[in-house]
Amino acid sequence: MRKIIKRCGAACAAGALAGCSMLNAGAPATGPSAGPPVRITQDVPPSVLLAVLGGAGFGPSLSSLVTTTALPHETLAVLAAGTPPETVLSSASPPPPTVVAAGHPISPGPGQTAYQAAKLASRLKQWHAEVATARHAQAAEQQGALSSWVRGLGLPAKANRLADPPGPADSLVAESAAAASAMAGFAQEVGDIFGDRRVIVLYTDDLAGRPPAGELTGDTVFVVTRFLPTAAAASAAQANLLAAGAAQAAVIGPEVTSSQLSSLVSAALRQDGMRESVSAPVLFANNSCVLSPSAIADLSSLLPRLRVSGVTAVIDGFASTPGTALTNYLLSYQRAAAVASFFESHGVPASSLIIVGHGATDLVASGSSSLNRRVVVVIQSPS
Repeated sequence: MRKIIKRCGAACAAGALAGCSMLNAGAPATGPSAGPPVRITQDVPPSVLLAVLGGAGFGPSLSSLVTTTALPHETLAVLAAGTPPETVLSSASPPPPTVVAAGHPISPGPGQTAYQAAKLASRLKQWHAEVATARHAQAAEQQGALSSWVRGLGLPAKANRLADPPGPADSLVAESAAAASAMAGFAQEVGDIFGDRRVIVLYTDDLAGRPPAGELTGDTVFVVTRFLPTAAAASAAQANLLAAGAAQAAVIGPEVTSSQLSSLVSAALRQDGMRESVSAPVLFANNSCVLSPSAIADLSSLLPRLRVSGVTAVIDGFASTPGTALTNYLLSYQRAAAVASFFESHGVPASSLIIVGHGATDLVASGSSSLNRRVVVVIQSPS
């Protein structure tokens, strides 16, 4: 049987095969003893990554992030903070390529001889090897296309030409407004095709201020700063972003490595379930951030996984509804910080822990229930 591995245009269809797609349809069979050719591609839904830069100093960090998180079907937009914001670049990545392998060998049917059965087994072994080769070829071609796309963006040079915006133009509030406006523009242009794969990265050293309610609805927001924010400043900024409707929010200081930030952004763009959540949340007493003996036991069971090189843990703190919103946000952050301190005291590097306070959000029972006074640890394994 003649082997075939070739490129196929974007119009090729797709079906499932071990994380890639395979579909036998729409093409002539390779012969009477084989099915139609098998088309292999990656099933990658559309996503959008939108970044707002507060000056040229953030350019290298963004360039590294774009390079390591690029996906097929990704819309990338970079804005420079200012009044009005400047569009640095806007581009769409190439779709996933498709390769074609020969069709699945067909059994002669009932009554086949021992020779025919042996021949079929040999052909099946060859076919599986060919499909594996085609999958590797598809992945290599896809990576090459993405790398070429990223190089063609010229982001480092464009970022280097940026001037630092004056005054409050690069504040958390101003950058959030610029990002929200751009996201709304995408929605008007292409519709709601991104689902929950909408990621905003704000590069700013000014964490003060609260964006309007609803401005960031459904977006995952990361704020990258060049200084180590205090617990109060990080907690308040997260609270303000969540109050503005962000689905998730985190403040990333210099203690978080670029690879960890890339892992978080990649997981948000893919929404592919790579994160592993604690089965039972750690609970706290009312108005307390003190770890109980049962909480310590639950956290201790996570230590072996958290000590693995490259692992990142997002520690999400929550509170119940009694009390003011600000009090609950601060309390939820303190609970997450207490869990992080426990991990650090037991050999987990601080650089692998990201603390997020959610306040009285994501309730799992009635608002005053003790079940809402909790911390959930989400483990992000290295990709």
